[in-house]
Amino acid sequence: MRFGFIVHPLRRRQQALLGVRSADPSLMLLGHSARRPARLISKLSLRDPHQHHTTGWLVATPQLTESMLIDQASAVEEILDAARFCQARGAEIVGLGAVAAVVGGQGKAVAREAGVRITTGNALTAIAATQTLALWGRLSGRRRAVELLGPPGAVSEAILALLIAEGARVAVVSAAPPKPLKRKLERLNAEGLGRAHFIDAPTLGPDHVLIAASSTGGRLRQSALPPGSVVIDVAAPLDVIRDAPRADVLVLDGEHIRLPAPLGGSHWRRVYGLVTGQDRHIFACFAEPMLLALSGRLDLASVGRDIPLERLQALYDLSIKHGFWVDQLYEAGRPLRGARARRFLSSRGVALEAQEQG
Repeated sequence: MRFGFIVHPLRRRQQALLGVRSADPSLMLLGHSARRPARLISKLSLRDPHQHHTTGWLVATPQLTESMLIDQASAVEEILDAARFCQARGAEIVGLGAVAAVVGGQGKAVAREAGVRITTGNALTAIAATQTLALWGRLSGRRRAVELLGPPGAVSEAILALLIAEGARVAVVSAAPPKPLKRKLERLNAEGLGRAHFIDAPTLGPDHVLIAASSTGGRLRQSALPPGSVVIDVAAPLDVIRDAPRADVLVLDGEHIRLPAPLGGSHWRRVYGLVTGQDRHIFACFAEPMLLALSGRLDLASVGRDIPLERLQALYDLSIKHGFWVDQLYEAGRPLRGARARRFLSSRGVALEAQEQG
């Protein structure tokens, strides 16, 4: 099966680079105009350990996030153009990634009209976040209280469901939780091995790990975090504003997942890996349509806010089978090095475990 994935520029500089790639003078000059057609960024290919093979297309919509929010009807049409672009080239599933959080009810509006299976990538993103938490726990050798910032929201609620199912105790940050969220937490508590409760604000500090997974971003300033804080930031845009470097604070990226093999078929991908250090690691939302295409399990695609726990668990098993998992921690888009982890942990009186990063 073939896949497609849709992205959009988050900053004007990225919009200008998209203009250079597509030879669009208006985009190069950061101009705004009526809806433009989708831009092909790259053709990609991937093979898993079982010799299943998939190819696909990475496609961009030219609008910035603020433009999409102002005119959502136009934005949905632009995303639909991109989905149909992929479909016309044989894609049987298309991932929306961060685009889903901007318009269209977490992908529902696009899914109704696209004529091709749509997935948001939220499910594998939630799985990557819980695996990142588990990897940090193994590396640090220290059990910390888990807090979750973000509910209500598709990714954060999926993270909550997975953690409770695994037996974790989770403090959900919500000063005034809405009734649907209260009911969901009660149901998860009744069905899972773990337990969750509400708190008014993040505790932070050396005895806690905060998973930040809101859909709005910009909730916390790195300069204001207490010493010893560990935050796993899963949000797009990011929840932690990187306004000051802090050696005594660790803000881990929560969505980097390892692919079964490096992506092929693209000079762009090789350059991207060289610049970022992400040779075989990409955002989980990007990986989700690849995984579904490789496995042929299009029935596990998800749109909308609510992702059933059974679907999350099935996708988790599928990701392990096909070689998609979190095996490396990232900080600000770069691999977390052992020396950095050792300095952070030693400042808190904790030794790094033997399974340290490179």
